[in-house]
Amino acid sequence: PPPPPPPIFRLSDCLGDPVEIRKWILNGLPDDSFSIDSAVVLTHSSRYPLMMDPQGLANKWIRGKERRRNLAVVQPRDKNGLRKIESAVQFGTPVLLEGVEEELDSSLNPILLKQVFKQGGGGGGG
Repeated sequence: PPPPPPPIFRLSDCLGDPVEIRKWILNGLPDDSFSIDSAVVLTHSSRYPLMMDPQGLANKWIRGKERRRNLAVVQPRDKNGLRKIESAVQFGTPVLLEGVEEELDSSLNPILLKQVFKQGGGGGGG
């Protein structure tokens, strides 16, 4: 008899939290192994993700997932975009940059490179 087929490897089985994955699906993540594994990579990444999203599925998921955390959505031609991003960084809230082209405004480099620092509020110290 032929040997049994090898087990199917899924990243979500190793690094995924079933409860968290269920929340993602309820927030709009498609319920397929590719989407779930991609979301696992995204949430475990130390860098900001770039998502190619021609069908808008990742956008829908991020909006649903971060809705309660005061998600700031910024378009490339948004006149207040940089101000929204600065505010989000200051208060630790998420940002979704939509419609990003090949190049980003260079003023975003410190944020994209995570070269931001926490500063104390004032008073005390010497």
